[in-house]
Amino acid sequence: MRFKILDTEIYVSFLFVAVIAFLLCVDRTGLVIPTLLTVLLHELGHLFAMWMTDCTPKAIRLVPASVQIVRSFSVSKRNEWLITLAGPTANLLPALVLGINSRFYPNQTVLQFAILNLIIGLFNLLPVQGLDGGTVIRLIALRHTSPERAERVGRTVTLITAFVTLSGAIFLSIVGRFNLSAFIVATYFLTVALAKR
Repeated sequence: MRFKILDTEIYVSFLFVAVIAFLLCVDRTGLVIPTLLTVLLHELGHLFAMWMTDCTPKAIRLVPASVQIVRSFSVSKRNEWLITLAGPTANLLPALVLGINSRFYPNQTVLQFAILNLIIGLFNLLPVQGLDGGTVIRLIALRHTSPERAERVGRTVTLITAFVTLSGAIFLSIVGRFNLSAFIVATYFLTVALAKR
């Protein structure tokens, strides 16, 4: 499904909708909707920063395991830092505020939402291409080297992160604490690191 909001094309893949519907149908924890809200908050942080820096996106693509914000122009380094860090900040600030709030006014739902925001914010800061932390690594590398070498640095750091994650998942399995999520995350990181650009 494609439609436009102002000058931004929005694309929602059928598979994206199917995955969300499936998760909502099988969810027994009640965490799918709060998690989706947390991810939405993260992406709105990026979009707000783009709006503040007058960098309207060309397109937003909703595909399984990813929200891709596409722009057709380059921005200043300062604005790129601002846009990149706005997403994690949009999660970490509410996590801090809600965490402090739940300390004084205990509420399980508020605490869960704070923890979800903390997890999403920190996860996106991992040094993996496709995540905000990967963009941070690339921006740091660009200060010292060419764009091609910065890309290689990002890919190498992503690969190292993938192997560390995979090693952790294997270790947990060996000690009898199998964690499917760790294997899924490690596979995703490996796929990103080995994908041709």
